[in-house]
Amino acid sequence: MTIKTALHQVTVLRLRILAAIAATILFSLNSFGQDSTSNAPQKWKYSILTNLTLTLNHYSGNWAGDEVSAFSWGWQFDGSAQRALTPWFTSINNLKLKFGQTSMKEENSSGKKEWESMKKSSDLIDFESVARFTLKGFIDPFVGARAVTQFADNRAEKRIYLNPAVLTESFGAIKDIINNKFIDWNARIGGAVRQSIERNYQLPDSLRTSDKITNDGGLEFVTNFKAVSKDNRLSYIAQIKVYEAIFSSIAEEMEGSSNEKDWRYPDVTWENTLGVTLTKYIMLNLYAQILYDKEIDSDVRFRETVGLALTYSIAN
Repeated sequence: MTIKTALHQVTVLRLRILAAIAATILFSLNSFGQDSTSNAPQKWKYSILTNLTLTLNHYSGNWAGDEVSAFSWGWQFDGSAQRALTPWFTSINNLKLKFGQTSMKEENSSGKKEWESMKKSSDLIDFESVARFTLKGFIDPFVGARAVTQFADNRAEKRIYLNPAVLTESFGAIKDIINNKFIDWNARIGGAVRQSIERNYQLPDSLRTSDKITNDGGLEFVTNFKAVSKDNRLSYIAQIKVYEAIFSSIAEEMEGSSNEKDWRYPDVTWENTLGVTLTKYIMLNLYAQILYDKEIDSDVRFRETVGLALTYSIAN
């Protein structure tokens, strides 16, 4: 092990310990507050939105043109739960789940059109928990943990569940910019450490596979914006995340290569969701996501979905 690698590991360990100490202090304050009858904890404030989208395009066998029949379905779940356990401590939790598949009708080797097997079109598991130390000042300190993965990885012959995974621990300062009945907008900034885990990773220039684990740490900025109309028929949710690594366990490995500095470029994620409630259980959803990660691609990546969905929501 080189000195540089050792320093990376020590720095990661120190940041993890710092986050653990901060979390311990906050939970200790939480326990202390719960012992007081004058500071009874509030009830959980929660919201759940789930929807199912179905799309079918069908053309007869003698259709003139190169259009193809296609069927797709997608399921989405967005849940949040927040509770002020004491006057000094608030727990904020968010869970996002997505899964969808698509099938197209293509000609087989005999010239007959048949439906292909379903292929995955969306897959996401994203859970984040933030512990906020509410000092009632200009800003509040926080510690947080986030896990991002997917239900199944089908890239290899053998299906692997919950792969790959990215674990993030963060700490810093959080600020409410606007917080009223119709708008909830906050921002936070601080330090973060990440661990990327990929099982059955295909080794370069080799037929062998191995588990690949990457540790890095740096600065993270996150802002969340939610708005609803007075009649609750329109809703808009946006999130921007910017993470810039300062150190990485792959720094030495990448030295001398054409992309040795790619890990230093900031990773940017911008998500936008617009919902239009047409009836109690039918909603028009417009979703757009912009991604930038130079380690994956030097260009900005973009994804959008538009569709009518069967929707169910509950909140208090």
